[in-house]
Amino acid sequence: MRAATRVLIYPIALCALSGCVSQKTSGVDESIHFQGKTVALTARPRAAFVAATAGKAMFAVLGAVAMEESGKTVVAENGIEDPATTVSRALLAAAESHYGIVTAPMGPVPIDTTDISQLARAAKGADFLLDVQSYGQSFNAFPTDWSHYWVSSIINVRLIDVPKAKLIAEGHCAVDTLNDASHPTRAELLADKAARLKAILDAQSAQCASKFKREVLRIPD
Repeated sequence: MRAATRVLIYPIALCALSGCVSQKTSGVDESIHFQGKTVALTARPRAAFVAATAGKAMFAVLGAVAMEESGKTVVAENGIEDPATTVSRALLAAAESHYGIVTAPMGPVPIDTTDISQLARAAKGADFLLDVQSYGQSFNAFPTDWSHYWVSSIINVRLIDVPKAKLIAEGHCAVDTLNDASHPTRAELLADKAARLKAILDAQSAQCASKFKREVLRIPD
């Protein structure tokens, strides 16, 4: 990533780069038997969507607040889906098909913590908990070209053995369009109910889901 570009990266992305978001990836042990076991999903509060501009980025904390509020408007007006929900559905479907795992009857578990013991307690009654957590999505202006934008997504996944309250696999996915051959303007991103933005975000969610299937769930493409 170009050094100059870092100036406009929203704090949550800097957090991921500096290590406060886990970047570990470890796959499930082949000795674990999933056939007929139940898995619950988490239902987390939606992570921030940040609609950044060069102008807002120059105002530090106040600018960050304005970018997050602008992002809420973009999400609400254009019906942009929570990537955690999208990735959760994809992983659950893959696990059901490949391992014969069964969806727990309790439904998604409302939670807002990364503490493994608390996650396990919240999912009591299930054999496993699949926790997909988005750390945010954003579009950002280039510092040397304020009229064009790049898009990013950061997503983590955890698979927890509920009775043992033990993390048995996890993964990290950070994707962006910084190195794409061309970059859209803000108007192009948001035209037609944000069709181009949605397409990019959907592709990023799909890329993360594919990565998690291979590297965390050990399900081949």
